[in-house]
Amino acid sequence: MYLVICNISKRNNIGSLLLTAAAFGCEKVFVVGQRLYDFSKSGDDIPVAIRDHHDLPIVRFEKWKELVQHLKDNKILLVGVEIHEKAQNIEDFNEGKEVAFLMGNEGQGIHEKHMASCDAFVKISQYGGGTASLNVYVAASIVLHRYQMKIRPSCTS
Repeated sequence: MYLVICNISKRNNIGSLLLTAAAFGCEKVFVVGQRLYDFSKSGDDIPVAIRDHHDLPIVRFEKWKELVQHLKDNKILLVGVEIHEKAQNIEDFNEGKEVAFLMGNEGQGIHEKHMASCDAFVKISQYGGGTASLNVYVAASIVLHRYQMKIRPSCTS
């Protein structure tokens, strides 16, 4: 399981997404663009908890098409987390272990160009009458946790 960070605008969300990826067992985080952020091992945008206690590989791509080609070459599905007409509930999604989840931008969601590259879409079941929008790292936490529980249901640590 992988997480894709692309077009995320808030620094605190970047750090929280990295912590979320580490907490829920992502093999790697793929970062597209995001030139303003320092993702080097000792970079300012790497949370201290990851820098000091966790080895989370971060792979950078300058261009979107480079990421898409990398995923195809490695047989990794790109799955957009978005309220979309083709989206399945994350609880019902069962496409295998090699999945990279793409989270949407804090304001606009996933860009149309990026949506066109997705192999599938998932959404988070919501039961209240409020907004359908969740903070990007909260949504990532829910998706990664639920997917991890599905592929490793005996995980207790």
